[in-house]
Amino acid sequence: MPPAFQLLLCLLIFMLIHISVMAACARLFGITLRSISYGVGPTLLSWGKVRVKLLPLAGNVVLKDTREETLYDDDPCHDAYNFQPLWKQFVSPLSGVVVLLALSLGIMGASGWERFVAAFGQIVHGALAPLSTAQALLDAGESFARTHGFALVFAVLSLKLCAFNLLPFAGLNGGQALLAIARGGRAFVAWEETLTKWMLLPGLAILLAWTVAFGWYGWQALGA
Repeated sequence: MPPAFQLLLCLLIFMLIHISVMAACARLFGITLRSISYGVGPTLLSWGKVRVKLLPLAGNVVLKDTREETLYDDDPCHDAYNFQPLWKQFVSPLSGVVVLLALSLGIMGASGWERFVAAFGQIVHGALAPLSTAQALLDAGESFARTHGFALVFAVLSLKLCAFNLLPFAGLNGGQALLAIARGGRAFVAWEETLTKWMLLPGLAILLAWTVAFGWYGWQALGA
């Protein structure tokens, strides 16, 4: 299977598991789901609260949350995310990553943990040098994909994506969990919106840098 196709298929499987587990966890905790989106971009298919979108690069689960919507005065909000106990607000955004991490470590064994820990540094260093360090990392990833079976390729990519999602930035699962801890179980704090905006910037910068890295790597491959 060509490495590019393996990458796309791995991203699709990762996204499906990640989003589905978070949605299931929210339901288990008694939190009302507003919508579940698989992918980003234009909506291709809509079924109830589920949206299937064009690009299988990400997705999101929208929960009932009084910080994001206006509710009736007589609504006790027991099913709103931000009215849940602290442990539920902490576990809910991390549930998808935890399941994928366990699955990937189950496939790779002890060596998987080393790759997971190393991924945090690789993500940051690659973002700081998208045309050099990141290119070397992508080349190593392509070589691994050409010489190993799909299960191992999925496990390695999943570990890298788990690490990315656990970074302490807004919009990522790690950042959401940290904000839940910072709120201390409270439904609302005045400073959260400002802090969230600042926490969003590093994550966007890393994502942009790796987008450049992938784009350059693909361009170089086409010209080879």
